[in-house]
Amino acid sequence: MILSQPSEEQFKEWMKIWQEYAPSLKPNRRGGIEVARYILKKYKTEEIKDAVKAGQYAMAIMMNSHQRAKLPEGGEPDPKIFKILNEGPGVTLYENKDEIFKDVQDIVVTIDITSGIYSVEGSSLLWDELCAYQGLDQDDLDNPVSVAEYVECMKKFGKMK
Repeated sequence: MILSQPSEEQFKEWMKIWQEYAPSLKPNRRGGIEVARYILKKYKTEEIKDAVKAGQYAMAIMMNSHQRAKLPEGGEPDPKIFKILNEGPGVTLYENKDEIFKDVQDIVVTIDITSGIYSVEGSSLLWDELCAYQGLDQDDLDNPVSVAEYVECMKKFGKMK
C-alpha cells in the first residue's frame, strides 16, 4: 500500500521491478465475489450497512476512469462494507497497524462485488494481503506501479521470490 508521495527514486525502483517481473506474469485477477469470500472465510467480520458510504464508494468508482474500466460492460458498482473484528486472525491486523493508522479504531474493508475494486481503512497489512490474493489483470500488468506493488506484496507473504 502506498502511504506517501513516491520519490523519483521509488518510481525508478518500481520501473525496474516491472521490467523484471511483468514479462513472466500472466493475468490472474480474482473478482469481487472471490475477494469478499476470502475476507469472510479468513476473518471474523461485521457487515456495515451504510447506504450513504456505499453510494459514495460506487460514485468514486464511476468517476475514476481506471476503476470504471474494471466494471463489466453495463455493470454497476455493488459495494459491500465489512468491519474486521479484533479477534482470531484479525488480532494480528490490529496489532500491526502502521503509524499512520494508529488513531483509526476499526479496520474497515469495502469491496465492490461487481468490479473487485477494494479499499482498506486502518490496515496496510490487510491491503497488501488482498493485493497479493487478488492478482492482476492485463491492464494492471501494463502498469509499472501495479506490478511493483503486487510483487512486493507477494514477496511479503512468501508467495514469490
